[in-house]
Amino acid sequence: MVTLTLYKVMSVLLIIGLVGTSGAAVYYYREQGMQQRTIFQNADLQDSYKARIADLTNQISSLNNQIGALSSQIVQLQALNAQLGQQRSQLISEIQQLQTQVDQMEAQVSDLLQTLSLQKSRVIASQVTVDRQSFTVPSGYPTAIISLTGITYSGYLRVTWTSAARMSFGLHVFDVNVTTPFTASGVYSVPVSANATGNAWFQCLDYYFVNGVNVCIDEVTYGVTYWY
Repeated sequence: MVTLTLYKVMSVLLIIGLVGTSGAAVYYYREQGMQQRTIFQNADLQDSYKARIADLTNQISSLNNQIGALSSQIVQLQALNAQLGQQRSQLISEIQQLQTQVDQMEAQVSDLLQTLSLQKSRVIASQVTVDRQSFTVPSGYPTAIISLTGITYSGYLRVTWTSAARMSFGLHVFDVNVTTPFTASGVYSVPVSANATGNAWFQCLDYYFVNGVNVCIDEVTYGVTYWY
């Protein structure tokens, strides 16, 4: 009986020892699993960190390349600006010279316009008819004298006429006789000097001889305007 009891006690003790050993083994395995999982997680974090660093490094490299390119462009633009600055100064000088020429030309135009605005005229004769009997001379071209009064400044005479006979207008300027061609009708500008003689004339190319004188075949109607 004592032996049986002792056997039971030993069995119980053996079972308790096995249970303790199994618990320790299970605890050890569990701890090992947690350590491995922690190691794996740390490795994943390191890989992600390395990838992030590599990405940032690439971005930095790209930005540095862009900075280098922009710096090169800045240097080129600065050189171009310096070159354009010299050209700009030259262009400004040329523009100033041209503007001076323009100002001078505008002054000349202003003077000419002022001269034109101050130019005056006076009508000496308008639609005046000279009878053909007034063209009578013993010899040569029949001539009719025309009175010019008040020629006080140098200028010109605007002379017009119409006639069936061919006529020429003439006057005395600086000791020279100035005459127009012979035409049946004409419009001419004839220069005249200050204080010129008060007389001008028409000569008739087409005439006939009667009673000892040459007589023009037709009358003449004329107009004279004095410009000065």
